[in-house]
Amino acid sequence: MGSSPNSSLVDVLASLDLTRIDARSFSGEQLPAPANHILGGHISAQALLAASLTAPDRTPHSVHVYFLRPGDARRPVRFDVVDLQEGRTFSARRVTARQEDQILLEAMSSFTALTPGPTSDGYQPECPEVPAPESLPVVAPHLAESSEATAGQWASLRWFERRIVDAASTPPARSRIWWRPDGPLPDQGPVRTAALVAYLSAVTLTEPVYRARGRAGVSLQRDHSLWFHAPADLSDWLLYDQCSPSSTGALALGSGSMFNRDGRLVCTVRQELYFAPPRG
Repeated sequence: MGSSPNSSLVDVLASLDLTRIDARSFSGEQLPAPANHILGGHISAQALLAASLTAPDRTPHSVHVYFLRPGDARRPVRFDVVDLQEGRTFSARRVTARQEDQILLEAMSSFTALTPGPTSDGYQPECPEVPAPESLPVVAPHLAESSEATAGQWASLRWFERRIVDAASTPPARSRIWWRPDGPLPDQGPVRTAALVAYLSAVTLTEPVYRARGRAGVSLQRDHSLWFHAPADLSDWLLYDQCSPSSTGALALGSGSMFNRDGRLVCTVRQELYFAPPRG
């Protein structure tokens, strides 16, 4: 991946090409970041892809991730997959991500042979009515790249662009953004498209939590859950409606819904952050 602190869309796509070790084990290169910290969204996307390689011809239905250790982005991560279910409709997999004897992540993923039906067959939350992304000003792709934070601190998040619709500070600190990959994408297929959605969904969902809590303390992603409802159209902007509905003690919850521009619900997201107390 090189020594540059900047991770472009090309770098991100290359990092999603996992190396097969054996039938149920894979290796993935990491992206450079401050303090060599492995990004939660990135490693969870890789874990989803590792699971998918053992469930061919099926698309992701849901993924539930626990982040256990930070890891070292200078070294590759090994992803070991265990088959939990292989049915006519669903396949379930468990993925353990590790560096040597240290487990970094545990993920449970469900894949399905079902194809999305017409919207008339179901229901979904109404897509918010917001200004078009083209009418909104250009902003930094992530809060850590804005003028409010250290310049270049998280340059490894520059693979997407976004426009901010609104961002409240009073809990639940609702925040709505448009986002899209920062450049044209070759045909990714449904699984890699879902992996990019999972990546982005974990990245910006930290922001309403920080605003609701007054930006106090340093946080760690503890867990992340994602339910896929319809394919994402990454050739256009997607709307991500985010908030932080709850915070108790050192834990805070982020919640989000993502929509294609045509209003179809792409996914539902939940993420919990842990704010470690200062060490005496």
